[in-house]
Amino acid sequence: MFDSPSSRFRAGHIECALQERVVGARAAAATYEWFVFYLDSGQAVAETHDGDFEMSGPALRWGPLDEHTRLRVSAGGAGYYLFFGTPVFEDAIGLAAEGADLRMFATQHLVASFERSDTLGQRLDTLFDRITNEATTPQFGSEIALSAYLRLLLVLLWRSVDRDIIPQEPKSQGLGDINVFRNLVEAHFRARWTARHYADEMGITYDRLHDLCVRLVGKPPARLIRERSLHEARVLLQRTSLSAERIAAMLGFSSASQFNHFFKSMAGETPGAFRKQALGRREESEVGLERFSDWP
Repeated sequence: MFDSPSSRFRAGHIECALQERVVGARAAAATYEWFVFYLDSGQAVAETHDGDFEMSGPALRWGPLDEHTRLRVSAGGAGYYLFFGTPVFEDAIGLAAEGADLRMFATQHLVASFERSDTLGQRLDTLFDRITNEATTPQFGSEIALSAYLRLLLVLLWRSVDRDIIPQEPKSQGLGDINVFRNLVEAHFRARWTARHYADEMGITYDRLHDLCVRLVGKPPARLIRERSLHEARVLLQRTSLSAERIAAMLGFSSASQFNHFFKSMAGETPGAFRKQALGRREESEVGLERFSDWP
């Protein structure tokens, strides 16, 4: 089993001979936020907090990483694994118009099975081989290359959603409306829509939207909208050299002072103080931001 040394991502190729191999540990969940398991051949069981999934290669599982996540590959099996953080995930989603829908798709637990003769399965074999090669021998631009490969992987899976890709089934009534709300927030939070504007766009009352958000997410819709703007502001402050005035305009604030007041009220510090500390942390440990995870 070959492993990569990067603090931003970890990938490896698994080849089991006469005994079972287990991939995944609590330490991985403490460092990374996302996982992909791809079983090329043989049998395996993917374990997560939400349950176990029996895999018969070729098969794939993608989703948010938690301390319960494991891949148990039976003797004779072969495949790949990839753990990565939010910066890589954000780059993979990108800023294209389709990004909101792609994000909505990618934040689910995804399960896929393929026939050996399926051209998609063949393309995934090549893709994961390249991902592992890039991750195990990191060099200049490796993170960019890995994000590009992940974007290609997501697009391939997304195009196959009407065939064999199975999103995790919602466990609570109302998650459909929450997903619609999330998608709308992704598309319009920069326009600073109010919660009532979102409710009107969804064709439901504000009280209904408020009840859904509090019951299923634990926060009112206005708070979720503000937190999405705060997350984007943090990403821009940490990962770009844009001025506060430019970031304020990008996020729909009327002035830098309004943006500064918003950021301090939400984060407890000014944008400038956050950027200074974030850059210092990045230079010391290259640890990225936590992922935006208030959605179910």
